[in-house]
Amino acid sequence: MPSPYLRRDEPEPIAEVNVVPLADVSLVLLIIVLTLSPMASQAMLRLRTAAAKTADRAPIPGEDPLQPAPPLAVLAVGLTPAGDFVEDGRLLSGDAALRAWLLPELARRSPGPDRRVFLSPDLDASNGRVVAAVEAIRACGASSVALVQVADPSAPAAGGG
Repeated sequence: MPSPYLRRDEPEPIAEVNVVPLADVSLVLLIIVLTLSPMASQAMLRLRTAAAKTADRAPIPGEDPLQPAPPLAVLAVGLTPAGDFVEDGRLLSGDAALRAWLLPELARRSPGPDRRVFLSPDLDASNGRVVAAVEAIRACGASSVALVQVADPSAPAAGGG
């Protein structure tokens, strides 16, 4: 009597493709791409913090490095939700009025840090309007545009208690 535990015939060869290693490699590559994507997109943004080092500032021609001229007042512009600009309490309606005010202001300043413009958009201003305002300010000749948030005087102080 033949033994039930002993088989003399050979198993049939497997003809299907094994997709488990392919799936493993695909998942590993997906994880690598998802991990590196934010890093690559952040590397493409050219941002400088407000506390950037002043050591990279080149000397201005005609300026005595030992007796530098006092800096001019900071150019600060507010942006309302309606798209109007506020500068020193004056209301400038639209990009044309902003350019009419900003072009002569920037023209009388020397290139460099005196041509920085601080833009303070209202929290209700749309993102598209803020981007359009930044581009309008850069088109006027600003060396850099910084987005700043002005604290609401009626809001309670953070961390106070």
